[in-house]
Amino acid sequence: MENGRPSDIKSDADHEANPGRDGEGRTERVPAALRHARIIASFENNDFVSIASLADELGVSGMTVRRDLDLLGKRGLLERTHGGAVAAGPLAAPTFDEDEPPFEQRMRRQAVEKSSIAAAAAKLVASGESVGLDVGTSILALASALAPRRDLRVFTNNLRVSMLMAEGKSTVYILGGQVRVPEYSVIGPQAVEGLKSHFLDKVFIGVSGVDANGFYDYSPEDTEVKRAFIASAGSVIVLCDSSKFGRRALSRIVPLEKVSVLVTDAAPPADLAAALNQHGVRIIVAA
Repeated sequence: MENGRPSDIKSDADHEANPGRDGEGRTERVPAALRHARIIASFENNDFVSIASLADELGVSGMTVRRDLDLLGKRGLLERTHGGAVAAGPLAAPTFDEDEPPFEQRMRRQAVEKSSIAAAAAKLVASGESVGLDVGTSILALASALAPRRDLRVFTNNLRVSMLMAEGKSTVYILGGQVRVPEYSVIGPQAVEGLKSHFLDKVFIGVSGVDANGFYDYSPEDTEVKRAFIASAGSVIVLCDSSKFGRRALSRIVPLEKVSVLVTDAAPPADLAAALNQHGVRIIVAA
């Protein structure tokens, strides 16, 4: 045990923080967040994926793939089987709420793009900063990219993010309030009030849509906390994959001018790009 964490968790975190040669003598070059996204995306065309096929596709060792599958299995994103894994739930004709698709379904959509967005967003976080991490699949991908860091103070209302970041060595603060399932977000007046006494260098916000009138989310309850994060931030950074351009959802979070940076995977269409530029939003397109 070290710092209250089992030694095996420490070794996994250290491996991701310092990629090199693994126990099978192969050089690990693919970041963990990108590997995880590609593994989840592989279920779009296959009911079962094998350790051997994933190792070959990702260019990493079987040992690394086993570790990735075990971790994703613990998060409920797949089911481990002998020699590989199967999807956690049916991928064909999914049933979901008309307004907000299930988290697992959203996790599989644009998985590679979200990983690229997360990698680009992680580069914006300077050493020693206080960072707010909101809810959503892109934010979870960002947390995966930031997890090896040990120099941050992280505030979040995202239980998934708090568990992932706590495996690293940064300081993690979870907001109080009511847990909204299945998003596993913490909502309510206690969460909002908890942010009013803090200043955060940067906050990262997940959204369900963006158009010339602003940024949107499915949940009014999550939206209240997003606004509290934004009000406490020196810089507001939105993570939004290109499938959400021109889309609206139930709740408008904020107008465009309240956001400093938009990190995405493709250039916005001309009308949206013009609106973002007009309101001073910097656009970063992940490579």
